[in-house]
Amino acid sequence: MIMNPRSIILIVAIGLAFVRPVNAADLLVTQYKNDPSGAPYGIALEKGFFQNHGVDITGIISGAGGGSSVRNAMASDLGYGDVTAAPVIAAAEQGQDVKIVSFTSRSLADLVIIVMPDSPLKTAADLKGKKFGISNPKSLGEMMGVLVMEKAGLKQGDVQMTALGSLSGALTALENGVVDVTSIPIILFRTRGGESKYRVLVSPKDLPLIPSQLGMATGQAIKERPEKLRAIQAARREGTKFIYEHTDEAIQILSKLYAPLPPKEVGIMVKELVEAKFWTEGRIEMPLLEQTVHAMKGVGMVQNDVDLKKIVDGSFLPPDLQK
Repeated sequence: MIMNPRSIILIVAIGLAFVRPVNAADLLVTQYKNDPSGAPYGIALEKGFFQNHGVDITGIISGAGGGSSVRNAMASDLGYGDVTAAPVIAAAEQGQDVKIVSFTSRSLADLVIIVMPDSPLKTAADLKGKKFGISNPKSLGEMMGVLVMEKAGLKQGDVQMTALGSLSGALTALENGVVDVTSIPIILFRTRGGESKYRVLVSPKDLPLIPSQLGMATGQAIKERPEKLRAIQAARREGTKFIYEHTDEAIQILSKLYAPLPPKEVGIMVKELVEAKFWTEGRIEMPLLEQTVHAMKGVGMVQNDVDLKKIVDGSFLPPDLQK
């Protein structure tokens, strides 16, 4: 059968429409839709900031967290990912060729420490002798618990850390009186009822200053794709500035990302995080990484000091953020 030339052109055009551009890539961001750390990437994707800076990011993949996100980012086409800090430091200490190239956030304000409304606990100092629900040992929740206890003047062992397998499990344990307090992501907190169901013991703006997430890249990516890394950092920075400078429009965009959380709740969350100065334009703050290592020691993730200068490379940030 001889096909009409127009039909051939149409078939070729349709085929090309489904071909992924050669330089296109997906970006891995830990807990992308469940944690607000990755919000600047969502803004950058929606507003076309990645393309404006010359990198074709076609989508964002939500990483599960922990070491799995680090491994998946290392294996990705980009060799880059936005992941929690401690697993990157642990991977580097184990000899993996990874570097910290930026900060996403500079505090744990994306989490919230809560109790039930009728709890007698009023401040973090009241946690002595109580049970603190966490998802798993050596998790970010446990690290945060250690830092919060220290700030309140409590010692290791004053609070019993109770691992419950998942964040939802910790929340259920709190509701059933199995634990006295827990920490959960602010999105989960608001999805499960927020202030109408729980009472905040430590608010986001009072949580420890350590990066909840940061940008990491492999040695191969640094060597072979430096311009892509610079473009990603520039686009993410633009997304961050947009949240602070155009908060109401950012809330409209992020309401689609964090659905089914109601837009009103997304708005409250974003404004709280803006007030807490949660998102950072990318500058790497060494004292906050040192605090991270301190917390890692507190939960047994590392035993010795870490030479952080060996695993930090800020050269992919805009020049004014490298100072």
